[in-house]
Amino acid sequence: MDEISLRRWRRDDSNILAEICNDGDVQRYLLLSILPYTVDDACSFIEYAKRCESEGGEQCFAVVLDGLVIGSVSYTIQTGCHSNSASVGYYIGKRYWGKGYMSRALNLIIDKIFENPSVDRIYAEIFTENGSSARVLEKCGFVCEGTLRKAVVKGREVHDAKLYALVR
Repeated sequence: MDEISLRRWRRDDSNILAEICNDGDVQRYLLLSILPYTVDDACSFIEYAKRCESEGGEQCFAVVLDGLVIGSVSYTIQTGCHSNSASVGYYIGKRYWGKGYMSRALNLIIDKIFENPSVDRIYAEIFTENGSSARVLEKCGFVCEGTLRKAVVKGREVHDAKLYALVR
């Protein structure tokens, strides 16, 4: 049926989350650098997501395909002079790459973010070499605003990032 939905993370998602994140290809373009990624790591993330849900900050959702968790999408509404902006981040299990699921999930989170009338702008920073993520963002209407040189440190490597944004 290929129905994509979003829901809050649950404690019983820890095994599938660990399976998804324990893949170097999935982690390649994430700031996350934990390999092996264990069930305990997944439980810690789910507890973090639950705290953020109740206290504010990053809002994290499981991406669900026909009842099965296949990835994650999150957003953070910025504060201060950037309070009209929200950042997004996402990843999906490798076996689900290239099937359009992430762009569908991202469109769901875009709708959720824009329910907040004070948000005018949604942005994402991606590694410049991450062409798949660029295509997801472009399918969802984001525009590349430029390159942030030497913007991200992952491990001991410094990377350029592209800044994409969608404006209401």
